[in-house]
Amino acid sequence: MAKKNIFSERRSIDEQAEVWFDRTDDRVPFEAFSNQQEKTRTGEEMLDEIRRKISTQRHRRLWLNVAAAAVLLITSGTFGYRAYLTSTSSVTRQAWVSYAANKGEFKKIRLPDRSTIHLRPGTKVAIAQPFIQQNREVKLTAGEIYCEVSHDPAHPFLVHTSQITTQVLGTKFIINNDPLAADIRVTLLSGKVSVRSQKAQLGILLPKQQLSFNRVNETVKLDSTTYLAENWLSGEYILDDVQLKSFAQTFGNAFSMEVRFKQKALENLPISIQFYRTDNPKTILDLLKLIHGLNYQIKGKEVILMR
Repeated sequence: MAKKNIFSERRSIDEQAEVWFDRTDDRVPFEAFSNQQEKTRTGEEMLDEIRRKISTQRHRRLWLNVAAAAVLLITSGTFGYRAYLTSTSSVTRQAWVSYAANKGEFKKIRLPDRSTIHLRPGTKVAIAQPFIQQNREVKLTAGEIYCEVSHDPAHPFLVHTSQITTQVLGTKFIINNDPLAADIRVTLLSGKVSVRSQKAQLGILLPKQQLSFNRVNETVKLDSTTYLAENWLSGEYILDDVQLKSFAQTFGNAFSMEVRFKQKALENLPISIQFYRTDNPKTILDLLKLIHGLNYQIKGKEVILMR
C-alpha cells in the first residue's frame, strides 16, 4: 500500500508541474521563488516530508523510488532555478554520444522517447546516455537543429549550448549555435519553452517568437517570426545581419564547398541574405557582387572571394 501511495504522489506531482507550467505568465520569466535561499529551503522541506513517510525497515529499493520522487518534486515541480542547476551540473558528469552532419548532409536522429532532431550541414550534437533519466538532455556544440519533442512532463527536454539552456516538456523549436555568429538564437514553432543563461532566466517563448542571446554582452532580444518548420526542413537559410565569415561557413556547409577570403578584411563585412540549398551556388555568389561588389573564383570545391 505504501508503494502504491508513493507512485500516486509521483503522478500527482507530474500533473501539478504541467498545470503550473501552463498557467505561468507567458510575458515574463519564471518568478515562482523570490531568491535562492527560499528555493533551497523549500526543496529541503519537501524532501524531509517524503522521508518522514518512509519506514526505516523498508527495503533499499523502496528508498530509491522515494528518493527519485523527491528529486522529481524539487526539479519538475518548480521548473526553475534548482532544475537548471541540476541539469547543467549533469552535463559534465554523464556519458554522451556525439553526432555530426557533414558538409552537404542533412541528418535526422530518432531518440528513444520518439523525439526527433534534424541537423543541418556542419552541425554537431551530443546525446546523453542513457537518454531518459531525470531529464532528457542534448548538447548543441555547433550549427543548427530543429527539434520535434515528444510530450513527457516527468522528463523535461533540455538543449544545452555553451551559454544557454532551453527547457521544454514537448514542442517544436529551432536552435542556432553558429560559433561565428554574434547571437545564439532560439525560435519556437509550437508549444512553450523556457530559456536560461548560466546566470538567470532569460524568458519564456510562445509560438512564432525568437529569442536572440548575444554571446559577448549577454543581452537578450525577443522578436516575432513567420518562420515555419516547412521552411527549415526544405533547406531555407535566412541570415540576418551576420558577418560575411558566418555566411561563408553556412554556404560552405550547405553546398559542400570551402570558402576562402583573398583579403581577410572581407570576413567582417555585414550581410543579410536568404537562399535555399536547392539554389545554384553561383546565383548566390552573384548576390555578393550586388551587395558588396565582390568577385569570386570557383576551383572545384573551393570558392575564393575577393575585391
